[in-house]
Amino acid sequence: MPTLLECLGSLPGDLVMRDLAAVRNEVATVAEHLARLHRDEDGYEVRKEPRNYGQTEITAIGLIGGPAMYRQVR
Repeated sequence: MPTLLECLGSLPGDLVMRDLAAVRNEVATVAEHLARLHRDEDGYEVRKEPRNYGQTEITAIGLIGGPAMYRQVR
């Protein structure tokens, strides 16, 4: 099972994502999230979530079989 840091590390560093678990909905690049993240846990996956009835997709990282923790900002 991939860890949270592995999932974030597999994405481009300049991709802007929102931390959905943060108190203030932190918006930052993947590189900034990696720099401030101090915990690592198993059981995460990178997902493509359809938007606009399948016309566009956004990238999200979430627990396997659970909610998203990070979601791409458009």
